[in-house]
Amino acid sequence: MEQVRPKWSWYWGIWALMGLYMASWDLAMYPSASMFRMLVLNLLQNGTWGLLGLFLLWLANHRPIETLAWSHWRVWALHLLASVVVAALGLLIAYLISLWVQSDEWKKPLDLAMVLKGLPRFYRAYFHTNLLFMWAVVASFHGLRIYRKYKAREVEAARLETRFAEAQNLALRMQLQPHFLFNTLNSISALVHSNPDGADEMISRLGDFLRTTLDAPHEQLLPLRRELAFIQDYLAIEQIRFQDRLRVEVQIPADLMELRVPSFILQPLVENALKHGLADRPQGGTLTIRGRKEPGSLVLEIQDDGEGFTPGREGVGLANVRSRLGLLYKGRGQLDLLGAAGRGTLVILRLPLDPPEGEA
Repeated sequence: MEQVRPKWSWYWGIWALMGLYMASWDLAMYPSASMFRMLVLNLLQNGTWGLLGLFLLWLANHRPIETLAWSHWRVWALHLLASVVVAALGLLIAYLISLWVQSDEWKKPLDLAMVLKGLPRFYRAYFHTNLLFMWAVVASFHGLRIYRKYKAREVEAARLETRFAEAQNLALRMQLQPHFLFNTLNSISALVHSNPDGADEMISRLGDFLRTTLDAPHEQLLPLRRELAFIQDYLAIEQIRFQDRLRVEVQIPADLMELRVPSFILQPLVENALKHGLADRPQGGTLTIRGRKEPGSLVLEIQDDGEGFTPGREGVGLANVRSRLGLLYKGRGQLDLLGAAGRGTLVILRLPLDPPEGEA
């Protein structure tokens, strides 16, 4: 059973404030009374009730009230009985403190007959108030316990949501890798007869690329320089197929290289530019990768001067990128496609500079 420990500075601070409050009340009721005595009296009384309240906290820690169901009436009865006993004992001690502090001769023993005479009236005047104090102790403990359980469940729910998002993100990434692999194998197949040496080199580079991606840790985010290293390895494979028909320009400032981006996020965008923009053009074209920083965002652009984007032609790669952005950034990431037939395509990827939840 989880035990709850109150913050003792708050616990004793509240009892001290209660003592000061009740001392001011007594002074307002009895203006001629000694301020020092009223202060000592109320601080001692409230300190005593605070000490006795520790027993109620101990009991609540070991036998907490878990439900309002009638089947648990024994726990309720136990706490009710304990609070009545503690309130009665606390009031008796408070009464003796009152007699002692207000006596003109503090060192003189108390007269038992005088104690017994005034005790019933003292109980009738203050017992219900003191019982409310004890109930407040028990209620505050259970309120703190419920709050901590609620926060713990919130944290656990957030952790589970993060793990689920990580699993979905990993599944999407794993979906991309076979997609990329099949497309590359198709390219190799096309070169086997027309360019055997090129196909052989392509297989070798593909092996190196796959070894790099498989050895890399499955992180959700990684520095931009590492993502670009994957892209350069991938483009080295494609360069064999395109030969001198493909020109690549990378325009990314050095100060952006350590910014973290989703892993494997650029490859499907680059692959789309090559496959749908440049592959069918006899003269090939230029692929440009740009990066810049805007307020609150890292902007990455993939641009080709090929056939141009046709709306409604989004495939697995783009859908996958959109899904991963939604999972990681909860709507704060953005993917835009601009272009026209025969005038090339521009893909704009906006990533928040602050890390996704769970990655801080």
